[in-house]
Amino acid sequence: MTRPVVFSASSINSYINCHLQWFFGYVAAMTGETSEPQRVGIAVHDAAETVLRKFPAPNYVDVLADHPSVIPRTEVFLRDILPTYRNPVLIEAEFQIEVNGIPYSGILDSVDEHDTPWGSSLILRDLKTTGSRPAGGRYRFAMTGYWLGATDLGYEPDAAQLDYIVRTKTPYYWPEVMDPITDDDISIFAATLETVANGVESGDYRPTGLGTWACKSCSFRGSCGPYIRYQEVTNANES
Repeated sequence: MTRPVVFSASSINSYINCHLQWFFGYVAAMTGETSEPQRVGIAVHDAAETVLRKFPAPNYVDVLADHPSVIPRTEVFLRDILPTYRNPVLIEAEFQIEVNGIPYSGILDSVDEHDTPWGSSLILRDLKTTGSRPAGGRYRFAMTGYWLGATDLGYEPDAAQLDYIVRTKTPYYWPEVMDPITDDDISIFAATLETVANGVESGDYRPTGLGTWACKSCSFRGSCGPYIRYQEVTNANES
């Protein structure tokens, strides 16, 4: 089995969650079920991209009208997140890099340029929607890849920030300002990428997520033989 053209944060996470899940999505190219939170996240990202591409004075009424299903979350972005932007110099920017010869790609949500008394400062930013307030550091691996991608595009960040829209009954904004990415972060990133790439190259597609939250939330579980058998055995033991 040869390596795919590129890896990404999503594909790396998929393989870590369950090797068989990765096979379904990236070898068999199965189309899994898109969950409601995923649909909301995509719609919010689309609305935010529309706004940032018209920065600094988009027609907010039009943005809300184009995304009626996510108006509460979009309002959070317009009211609480957008005012923290100063000068977005990259918006939904694609990148492709190599880390120790392994191809890796992604899409940067944005890089925002701020003027400070010490000169210009670039902030790598990523917009997330989540059902509850997240623990810090959850997306450091992905942000390390984005940091490397922004640097490769000529915009080396000085800081990184995650902008969460928390999907409670009354959605709200929760920012996470990260410490700058370090050489240790990059070493961990490279080692993780190499481990996954080697596993894929060796054809290791075991169902490693059985019985975990990753398995229960997998969009392929309805077509997954090991999961179906696991559920049958679990239900039989409980009856």
